[in-house]
Amino acid sequence: MSSPDHAAGLGRIREKLDLLRQLEAERGFGVVIGEPAPLEPLPELPGVAEVYSLFGRLEGDNFRFAPPEQIVSPAAWAARTVDESDPMGSPLPVGHEVHSIPPRLRAEIRAGAPIYLDTEDLDVYWMEPDDYVFLYEHPDSEPELTVIAPDVVTFFDEHVLGPGYPALVGTVLGPGVAEQRLRKGPHAGEYADNWRRLLIAAGLSS
Repeated sequence: MSSPDHAAGLGRIREKLDLLRQLEAERGFGVVIGEPAPLEPLPELPGVAEVYSLFGRLEGDNFRFAPPEQIVSPAAWAARTVDESDPMGSPLPVGHEVHSIPPRLRAEIRAGAPIYLDTEDLDVYWMEPDDYVFLYEHPDSEPELTVIAPDVVTFFDEHVLGPGYPALVGTVLGPGVAEQRLRKGPHAGEYADNWRRLLIAAGLSS
């Protein structure tokens, strides 16, 4: 069962997704907002299955979020592979950047570098892939990572669907990507990222 804080956050996420679906249908930003697909809650991961139950997939120019295969059922979670040599304790990927994948290849290459959930303290964080590799080779080193949110509900509420989205892009992809604008076409001068344009249209971010 979700905590009261999670219940409030999940309610806000549900309302935001309804608004974004409506705007996408009316104006065609080119994003994907999947329909709800209920998942059974996992006591070890409060809020995680509940969040992903609100959408089947979220995808824009820079990110793709879909239910990790490890959390689609309690049986899948129990059967997940735990890498004992993983210096970060086999974290759960909660989403992936797709900016690094050419649009023509995204049907074949589904995801770039992941954004992680620490399955013990439940922080959502970003770590550069090269830093992750370095940790495997130097397990006594201090991890270099950026904690984005204290839990997955806050992550989606504030950083995927809220005012923290530009900072998320800057953290994962760099400030240059976050500020890229279109040079031509009907949206010339607007942000190049279609997900950010949608959030701005909805009044959820700037």
